Amino acid sequence: MNPILLPKTFVCRRSVEGVRLPVRLVLVALLLGSVTAGLSSCATTRGVGRDVQTAGQKIEKAASH
Repeated sequence: MNPILLPKTFVCRRSVEGVRLPVRLVLVALLLGSVTAGLSSCATTRGVGRDVQTAGQKIEKAASH
């Protein structure tokens, strides 16, 4: 078997009575979860950048007085 090719089914050891999940379904679920986490982290990083910038401006303003 070629190690690059994935089997068509995946057996979950904790499944109820041997329910088989397609590997592609598992991979798609992981991909969607990764994309969702990535998109939300971009918004968070952008917000933190704005907060730091605002704090820096206030510190500069206070130091100039």
